[in-house]
Amino acid sequence: KRIYMIIKKSPCKINLFLDIKSKREDGYHLIESLFHTIDLFDIIKIEEDKEFKISTSGKYKLNDNEENIVSKIFYYFKNEMNLKKNYKINIEKNIPTGAGLGGGSSNAATIINFFLEELNIKPDNRLIESFSKFGADIPFFINGGLSWVSGIGEKIFLYNFTFPYKIILIYPNIIVSTKLAYSKFAENDFNKSDIFYIKNALDNKENKNNEIDFNDLYSHTYNIFEKNVFKIEPKIKEYKEKAENEIKRKICMSGSGSSLFALYNKNENIINEDYNKLKNIFKDLDIYKLDLI
Repeated sequence: KRIYMIIKKSPCKINLFLDIKSKREDGYHLIESLFHTIDLFDIIKIEEDKEFKISTSGKYKLNDNEENIVSKIFYYFKNEMNLKKNYKINIEKNIPTGAGLGGGSSNAATIINFFLEELNIKPDNRLIESFSKFGADIPFFINGGLSWVSGIGEKIFLYNFTFPYKIILIYPNIIVSTKLAYSKFAENDFNKSDIFYIKNALDNKENKNNEIDFNDLYSHTYNIFEKNVFKIEPKIKEYKEKAENEIKRKICMSGSGSSLFALYNKNENIINEDYNKLKNIFKDLDIYKLDLI
């Protein structure tokens, strides 16, 4: 019997904007955020096998005892969705972990999409939303692109365009626990930004195809987590300030941290110079030059 291997690319994301509206009774926080996928990928290899096996490899491979969402998803499909086959899955982890880039959720979404294809199921919004029980960012990654994300991450409005921007991404080699970052919020920390300014600009482009001014959008990028995360990990703040000083450009944190990014318009050639400057001052950090996709 012919063994075939399927290879899937699993991208990560940045949050161009992230605020929290409130906290629910059950402890979950309700967010308002603008997500965009970027072209840094984990590579997932899938082949049929006699039994289910999962492994990770690559620069950011996980300890074997780290809880893997992919296993939970496999057993869910096996028990609830009538998936018959078994698979051997290897995930080559190129996406830094604990970085606010959603690598684990992206892997989960890539595997969900694969199982849905295997079962010939075209997911509707309700099914996509239901996968948030495995991880809040998973529904976003099922389609990727540019989306306004709210609720606990399960309410997704996918725009019909993506931004032709580039970023420089800095990974400070620090793992931030999302749980810990969320636990530091007090009620009066929420709604600290002009959420609807960016939202209206996006909706106008969606409906009337008005162009969005890059500098206007960039000046409104915002992440509510920065203050708390910088208290937990002052080193990240230090990197941010050092980088801003060096390239004279606003730098924002993604998700609940730790990664930092600077945004560039498609025709800004200064990105190459800035990238080299940052590689030079942060010799021991991973620095990437990436496209929004």
